[in-house]
Amino acid sequence: MKRITAVIISTFIIMLISCEDNESNPETGLPESGAISGNVNFSGTWPDSGDVLITLDTAYPPQGPPAGFAYITSDEVSNGVYSYRFPNLSFRAYEAMTVTYWSLGYSTAGSNYSLIGSFIDTLNVTQDDPELMIDIDVTFD
Repeated sequence: MKRITAVIISTFIIMLISCEDNESNPETGLPESGAISGNVNFSGTWPDSGDVLITLDTAYPPQGPPAGFAYITSDEVSNGVYSYRFPNLSFRAYEAMTVTYWSLGYSTAGSNYSLIGSFIDTLNVTQDDPELMIDIDVTFD
């Protein structure tokens, strides 16, 4: 009986140790997700109303919801620069990053927006290249 109890306890301890969840594969050191970050460099006069958004899209032109997005407010811009980061991204190709100005406020209905800055090129987030840096220049007219 003692031997069976010892085997059960040993098996339980081995299972607990093997169920460890790391952010990277301990054998290869490869990350489990990626990130895209950088700066949006604004020039011109910030508008008095409306919304500014940065989006990361899996297709261009965009089809469906973005892979990531953030509202940008003038309070978050320092010396004309807004720093962004899209973390925990799946390894795949992303087709575009865009910065849009919605003069009447963000809305999924209607097209009251202007594309004011973009990086329209394939961004491949991979285990070998998990951290990408992309800067975007934006001009308010």
